[in-house]
Amino acid sequence: MEVIEGRQMLATFTVTTAADAGAGSFRDAITQANRSNDADIIRFAIASGQQTISPTSPLPYIKYPVNIDATSQPGWRCSPLIELRGDKTTGDGLRVGGGNSTVKGMIINRFSGNGVLLVNANGNSVKGNWIGLDRYGKAAANAQKGIVVASSSNLIGGSNPNDRNVISGNGSSGVQLYSTAAKNNVVIGNYIGTDVAGQKAVANGKSGVAINSSAKNRIGGMIRGERNLISGNKEDGVVVNGVGAVGNEIVNNLIGTDITGSKAVANQWYGVEISREYNMVRRNVVSGNGMSGVVLYLSSAFGNRVLGNLIGTSATGTYAIPNQWRGVDVTNGAKSNLIGGTRAADRNVISGNKSNGVSVYQGSRNVFQNNIIGLDINGRRALGNGGDGVRLIETSTVTILGGLIGNNAGFGVHNGTSTKTTLTGTRIINDALFKVVLY
Repeated sequence: MEVIEGRQMLATFTVTTAADAGAGSFRDAITQANRSNDADIIRFAIASGQQTISPTSPLPYIKYPVNIDATSQPGWRCSPLIELRGDKTTGDGLRVGGGNSTVKGMIINRFSGNGVLLVNANGNSVKGNWIGLDRYGKAAANAQKGIVVASSSNLIGGSNPNDRNVISGNGSSGVQLYSTAAKNNVVIGNYIGTDVAGQKAVANGKSGVAINSSAKNRIGGMIRGERNLISGNKEDGVVVNGVGAVGNEIVNNLIGTDITGSKAVANQWYGVEISREYNMVRRNVVSGNGMSGVVLYLSSAFGNRVLGNLIGTSATGTYAIPNQWRGVDVTNGAKSNLIGGTRAADRNVISGNKSNGVSVYQGSRNVFQNNIIGLDINGRRALGNGGDGVRLIETSTVTILGGLIGNNAGFGVHNGTSTKTTLTGTRIINDALFKVVLY
């Protein structure tokens, strides 16, 4: 006779009361789901419409896979209805540790820690939530981050508008990818730092997305629905720092504008700040920010590629939405980076910024190829930068190949105190001062 393995089938637990504890509560549903390692489902049927659950102590740590689906609440029509409000307790809102879990369609606010913590196990999805907002879409800060990811292969958002998270109004960063454990994560289709319409700032207290010592993550994607809006934050739009922050891709996002890409919703610091190696910034609109658009910073920033971005212009590339400092800063020793490339799709449009289009300070062997600096995407209309097209200061072995530089308020290329500069095949027109100054 064959011995049949004993097993439990996955279960569905329905939340029927907004009470903090007892039968039918959210706390009880998590407790029951934690009793077996099956991929259980938590649904909601608390009367109908908007409801608020206010825990009076931390909710249980989620030990096993579970699908928390608040879109099941009667009356759901694309906007979340179940509010998880944390001002009567301490710590994080949801601590997800079982892997292969989903948090969908919730409003998570006012916790003294983070809104959502993904830790220990991989493959989770967080989608269709408002994190750091109240039920009316107004700021209701989680005191720390909106979402902290300290595990791998998680999905934050999605290409369907119903999967969009709005992660705004939190006390620290909107999304933090933290430590070497956080790799191969995908953050797509979200609004981070704005209101639910993508029109106005609802600032996160630090950066929109912080990649801290984490590798091979993707922020955005080439499909239009995968584009994030990362604007209105009090520090950077996206920051990549810490040992191990290698091989990350920042792709096709709107960083510093509204959702139409037609007006500024400034991140107060840089649009994108990178101080580590071999990362990619590709096909983004990085405009309207309070400092520079893209900054590669420190000698630890090498081997990065900045390709095909609109930096200082609208999403159409036809008019200026200035970054308040430079378009691109390669600074404090950053070296061996590539800005632009051989293909037409790789050229950056770096125009309309308040100061220089490009500034390079210290470092060496940085390459600028086939960029348009000071004109629109078609190379016809003057958008200008408020300073030089390219300014080189105390740097060495900069190579400028091809491209078009023109209509800037200063020099086309101002070499300053730099050495071994190579300028080949670049068309330079109509700058206010001399076209090229090579000392």
